[in-house]
Amino acid sequence: MLEKLSKGLRNKAMRIALNKASSPVKAKIVAAAPNRFGFLKKSIRIRLQNYQNKQVWVSVIGPSRSFVRKKGKFKRGKKKGQPKNHRPANYSHLVDQGTRFIRGRHFIQRSYGRAFRSTFIIELRRQVELLLPKRK
Repeated sequence: MLEKLSKGLRNKAMRIALNKASSPVKAKIVAAAPNRFGFLKKSIRIRLQNYQNKQVWVSVIGPSRSFVRKKGKFKRGKKKGQPKNHRPANYSHLVDQGTRFIRGRHFIQRSYGRAFRSTFIIELRRQVELLLPKRK
């Protein structure tokens, strides 16, 4: 089915199908994330990566490293009066997995389900059917 498409259309179909299959998983992760300041929920993103000459595709869902927000100001020291940068990707693994002092929430692992695979296959078939007529 994918062999009938050119390389560019095949990659386009894979990207669209992976994004559509990943979005319900992202929604579950956002719903399950703790909401102390809301920054962790807002930082959750979907990132697609391909390896081995575009033969292996991976969908990474989690907090983005580029997400930065200001929260409060430094009260004393050299940085007194300057805003504090808050980057949820620095601590999300501690909230999810826990430490020796706190129990983990496991909100990322619990959000993955079996629905991803079936949704991905359905979306990939639909995208290939949509892209095939354009080629002719």
